[in-house]
Order: sequence, then C-alpha cells, then structure tokens
Amino acid sequence: MFIAHRGAATNTKKENTLAAFLNAINSSHYAGFELDIRVSKDKKIVVCHNPFIDGLLIKENNYSKLKKYNIPLLEDVLKLKTDKIILIEIKDFNMDITLLQKLLNKYQNKNIYIMSFSKKPLEKLILNKGNYKLGILNYVLNSDKNYDNYDFIVLLNFTLTPELIKYFNTKNILVFVYGINKKITIFDKDIYYIIDN
Repeated sequence: MFIAHRGAATNTKKENTLAAFLNAINSSHYAGFELDIRVSKDKKIVVCHNPFIDGLLIKENNYSKLKKYNIPLLEDVLKLKTDKIILIEIKDFNMDITLLQKLLNKYQNKNIYIMSFSKKPLEKLILNKGNYKLGILNYVLNSDKNYDNYDFIVLLNFTLTPELIKYFNTKNILVFVYGINKKITIFDKDIYYIIDN
C-alpha cells in the first residue's frame, strides 16, 4: 500500500499543504500520507519539511508570520476527516514532546504513525505512549540491536534484503520502504507500505 510523501502534490497543490493531504485522502491509490513537523517560536506545531521558508527560520518566527506561506498547523491536519494513516516525521529533534503528546491525545481516534531519524524524540514518546504507532527511520543511520519499542521501521530501498525483512517480521515490526525514485517492482509481500514520491 502506498503512502503519499508530503501529500499527493500537483502543479497547483504544493506538498505539505492541506490541499495535498486532501488529495491523498480522496485518492484510492493511497493508504495514507506523510508530513513533516517543526515548532514555531510561539510553540505551534507546524507542517514544514525545511527549517527555513523564504529565509525565515521556522523556530525563530511566530505562526502568524509563517501562515502566509501556506504552512498548516499539525492540528488542522489532524482535524481532517479520514481514517487513513497520518505518518508524521519529527524534523526538530529537540522539539517539546509534551506539546506534541497533548495534541496527539486530543486525536486518539486517528490512525497516527510517528517517526524520526533521531531516537531522542521517540524515546520521550515511548515513555508515555498514547494511541499511536512509533517507528524509526533509516536502518543505516540507526542500526541497533533492540527495536522492541518500535511498531515499524522505515528503510531505504537499497538497504532491503530478504533477511532484513524477515528479521523485522519475526519481531512483529512493520516494514515501510522509501527512497524509490524510479519505477520498480517490489515482490516481497512482507513490505507493508511504500512511501511514494
């Protein structure tokens, strides 16, 4: 099943916007959509891939200044009517996890998956885990002996091997794949989700 990377963007609907997420929600091609989060100066969790927008550092600007760039709040995304997967990537490794947990607790009926390249924010979420799934991004950078606290792992396409997939499946850890930038066929039935560019 496919996850729309930063939403199902088009020429008129930019990535990481409510319009791109609605496209993914309304498309039968996608089981969900992925988005990136950061925190603004006034402690708003915003959806933005890059730390800067138009020369402004997200964490040093209030949301009132950022919203003119069509940057949605995470809460606005969570309010969308959908039971599809909302795959959230934490970009700010030092973000206030308590702030994120309070917001997630308001939307426990949603199908939320949270991931990061850094274990730091995930370890804080593990301590008070709510009704969401946690996963680590990129086996190459986050090689570990113990993945027991994770519900899923997100692997780069070129790192996949049948042995690696089998290892995670025996631990009941879902395997997601990303980094596919050309048409390929994935034969392994044990890969659950493909994050589609």
